[in-house]
Amino acid sequence: MHLKKTKRNGRVYLSIVHNYREGGTTKTRTVETIGYADAYAGQYADPIAHFEERVAAMNEERRAERTAIEFAFPPSCTIDANRTESARWGVAIALAYLDVLEAKRAIGSAHRDGSRAKTADEAFGMRADPARTDAFIARRTFEVFTVERVLHASPKHETWERRESFPRPCDFAIDEAYRVLPAIARADEGIARSMRAAYERIRPNHAPLECAHVVLGAFAFDDTDDVDAAEEGHVEGRMAVCLAMVLDEDGMPAGYRLLEADPDEHAVQRLAADIKKNTGARRVVMVAGRLSRAEAIMRMLATQGDGFIMHRPLETAVADMRHWVADDQGYTTSRSGNYRIKSRVRAATVQADEQEGGGEKRVRVRDIVFWGRDYVRRQNTRGDAESGSLDGYACIVTSELDLKAPEVFHLYRELWRLAEPFQVLESDFSPSPYPTPRDEHMRAHFAICYAAFFAMRLMRSDLHWRFNAAQVADALIRMEGGYLAQNWFLFGYRSPVSDAIEQAAGVDAARRLRTRQDIREGIAQARRHIRAGSDKRKDA
Repeated sequence: MHLKKTKRNGRVYLSIVHNYREGGTTKTRTVETIGYADAYAGQYADPIAHFEERVAAMNEERRAERTAIEFAFPPSCTIDANRTESARWGVAIALAYLDVLEAKRAIGSAHRDGSRAKTADEAFGMRADPARTDAFIARRTFEVFTVERVLHASPKHETWERRESFPRPCDFAIDEAYRVLPAIARADEGIARSMRAAYERIRPNHAPLECAHVVLGAFAFDDTDDVDAAEEGHVEGRMAVCLAMVLDEDGMPAGYRLLEADPDEHAVQRLAADIKKNTGARRVVMVAGRLSRAEAIMRMLATQGDGFIMHRPLETAVADMRHWVADDQGYTTSRSGNYRIKSRVRAATVQADEQEGGGEKRVRVRDIVFWGRDYVRRQNTRGDAESGSLDGYACIVTSELDLKAPEVFHLYRELWRLAEPFQVLESDFSPSPYPTPRDEHMRAHFAICYAAFFAMRLMRSDLHWRFNAAQVADALIRMEGGYLAQNWFLFGYRSPVSDAIEQAAGVDAARRLRTRQDIREGIAQARRHIRAGSDKRKDA
């Protein structure tokens, strides 16, 4: 940096500038505008000399910041068993995205029934130490479990064992974390609303919700919860729940619901009405896998003008369908050869709405069949319609004729994308460190998973969907540094994915050395960039 002196009408105008090289040429950036030198004559005997000294001090400070850091290790040094912690930079970036979505604000801030909102301390009651209130523990627990879910699905006790590497202090026991799960459960609806509202503020050009895509996914686990097992008449068994994830036309979350497993057409009809009422959507498209009442659900949706993308079991399909699937003609194969797809449009009969006179009416639907190399298990890739072997094929039926077959199948694959982030881990439910009612534990679990899913989706959106969730999560996991010395941590992982993540978050890319303070400052820097950076990128 140097003091630039520009003559204007016999006066000297001062500014501090920095020269740098870009594209083979020297460019100048103004660091600070000072003004006319004679304006400072009353303050300094020699204004120019004063500001030159100031620039020299700034340069010296800058050089000190770039001074090499030296660590001395004797050849015989050993690993300190009491200092094995790590610094997880990927966790810090995920935490910044979670912060921007303002998910934890809803915890302890309002009643589930919508009555007068309370502050966190009113809702939980104060302790002697304000940093140890139940509200604080609930919010910090939510952060720790949610951010870990962004990276991968792991049991809560394993997550808690790594809390020392979390960028924020978590100096309470795991039983306290389990004890506040009901508080997270009571805030589940508020968490979903708060995140969507925050997303719409920071991404004002978000997709409309005129047509909401609702993905139904089933999850099951063993019912062995300590609290409910002690209740009279309780019978242990396999528990199941259906998650209804609401997505806008960009694939970004807009809320979720929990239903009984394998819902019938009446439950789906109530679900569609509830989503329309609460999101303003004029139409919903249900996306579902195997449902026992699939035909009835599709007829109901078609009758009321809604849409569907649903699995069609080939085991019970008519002969024409089986032969059509096994026939190699009509398939389009991907460039990689990993999958192929084809579709056809056919007529179907549904019950007409009473306002339309009742009776039956004809509608057109599209059958789409997909074959994927990754999950094919049979040796004969052509299929054998006579013997009934159609392993490796998946067939869906849809009312959405305006969408191309690959677009429809992309929506159907949301079922697979929900499997990992929302996975129910039985080790979380039994035995639990603190006896938590199963219903509240389940609701808290899905609130945590939803927040993690939303944060990952926003991150992938900022990456322009160039990488899938597994690639992003893997990079975040690997962005971990081991303790070196003097609060410094050494990082040794870099890839095109990690570079893209850091660029999207607006933080320094591929730094080998960071302190915990650097990581905390990086979270704040990322928050600011994520909130403001989207519009700048679009303008560019």
